[in-house]
Amino acid sequence: MASHQLLVRQRASWVLVGLAGAAGLLTARLIYLQLISGPSLAALAVAQRTKIVDLSSVRGEIVDRNGRALAASVEAYSVYASPRDARSFDPASTAQRLAPVLGLKQHELQAKLQGKHFRWLYRLADDRVYKKVRALKLPGVGIVRESKRIYPKGRLAATLIGFVGVDNQGLAGIEHAFDKVLRGPQQKVRVEVDAYGREIMREGSHKLLDAYLSGGSRVVLTIDENLQHVAERELGVAIKDSGARRGAIIMMDPRTGDLLAFATLPTYDPNHFGKYNWQDIKNWAVTDVYEPGSTMKCFTVAAALEHKRVTTRTVFTCPERITVDGRTVSEHDSGVGTRQLTPSDIIEVSSNVGTSQMAFRLSPAQHRRFLHRLGFGVTTGSGITGESKGVVPGLPWRRLTQATISYGQGISATPLQVLTAAAALGNGGVRMVPRLIDRVVSNKGELLETFPVKTAATCMSPATAQAVVTMMEQVVERGTGLEARVPGFWVGGKTGTAQRVRDDGFGYSDDVVASFVGLAPSKAPRFAILTLLDAPRKVHWASMTAAPLFARVAEAALRQAGVQPTRPLTPPAEPSRKLPRGE
Repeated sequence: MASHQLLVRQRASWVLVGLAGAAGLLTARLIYLQLISGPSLAALAVAQRTKIVDLSSVRGEIVDRNGRALAASVEAYSVYASPRDARSFDPASTAQRLAPVLGLKQHELQAKLQGKHFRWLYRLADDRVYKKVRALKLPGVGIVRESKRIYPKGRLAATLIGFVGVDNQGLAGIEHAFDKVLRGPQQKVRVEVDAYGREIMREGSHKLLDAYLSGGSRVVLTIDENLQHVAERELGVAIKDSGARRGAIIMMDPRTGDLLAFATLPTYDPNHFGKYNWQDIKNWAVTDVYEPGSTMKCFTVAAALEHKRVTTRTVFTCPERITVDGRTVSEHDSGVGTRQLTPSDIIEVSSNVGTSQMAFRLSPAQHRRFLHRLGFGVTTGSGITGESKGVVPGLPWRRLTQATISYGQGISATPLQVLTAAAALGNGGVRMVPRLIDRVVSNKGELLETFPVKTAATCMSPATAQAVVTMMEQVVERGTGLEARVPGFWVGGKTGTAQRVRDDGFGYSDDVVASFVGLAPSKAPRFAILTLLDAPRKVHWASMTAAPLFARVAEAALRQAGVQPTRPLTPPAEPSRKLPRGE
């Protein structure tokens, strides 16, 4: 009996020891799981029921000088597939149900759904598509909120602003140049999914996503939306009336260099940029060069005056044609005979012979240095992507080279360079750096960066600049720029009708580039404006195309700025003496 009880106690002891050991092992295991492996296991659990998706920040706005949005962002939804996170996934069935909702071809969508890796199915859909996809509750298919870039003004200033791709990356224009500023920080969002890999959108999830979507910064331009609209509208009319291939209007404040309007046509709608070719998308007024033609005569006169090689009273004997290096330099109008012309007369009637003779009083080195000070042969510093510096031939110059350059052939420039040089005449001889960006502001309203007004160079004395501007007034009052007159205001400018270089770069075509560059008003100018029509087919002469275009745009700009008229609103009668009207 005693031995039996002993055996029972021994067995009970072993059971207790076993139970104690098991409890100890369990305790140790719990300690290991909770304290040692706990964090990693918790992370694994989160990984199994959530998904990390890269999101772009809400892209910052691009606005005009008055805060009106030219590029903005709105809420959108992107549809993705992640088959490996779903317990059951049928590409064929999924494609059959999803394709009609997304507007895709079923076989193409099914091809996308093959495999197990994450892939986007449709980017930047609207709320209607979002609701339909959510209602399908398809395994392995999810939706995430993003932002979509829109351009509320459509084509307005499109070649300047540019556009973004589906990944919120700037691909052209300001969108590209200021991409990092506009995009803001890239964000990652953790989206909860169920056992089938379907996204679980709980109450408050949208607010959570909104918290992740911190916006990029706002870029404030110097462009004025109203003036831009006027420029594009009038340019479109002029291109239609003249049959031109393309055209440009650039408007600048000569005192600051602020670009107030920058229109090029043809253009495109950045909301649908994929439908257009690069020729429509690029800002050719800074990337492409042309021979400025007779607009250069103002700068030749300025150079001769500044170097004291002529005075305003110097008289040149100007026959219809002269021979230079065995080639003929002739006037654009025949039958004018030999004339006695002052520098003002030479600009007024746009004399090639007179301008050439004036240039010959300068050494080629003096002439070339002066052109460089005006900004020819160098970029303007505007910061616009792809800007060309043009071509000013290197020394030594033949006599014929200097002659042709004096009246704007054999030299190439961008429209922006010509305008910047003319603006210097209206700013007392001081050339300003063209300014397109005014400031960058954070999404919280904090000023991050300013772009101050900058002087590029002092090109000439105020006296020289004023003398040339007075001559430009006479071009409009009595010469080739009669159609540029603005009722109630004194304005000055210069026409240019230049032979167009062939597209292959060899020789000249039968087409011309008609342009006018001017100041409004000519006394204390508020606006420097260049109008250009490339290859007008119906009417070639700038006096009949680019000059009246300048008048319409200048009148609208002066009216908007509230500049008070300083002369009778009815323009004076045309001069009684016959003057060439060709340039």
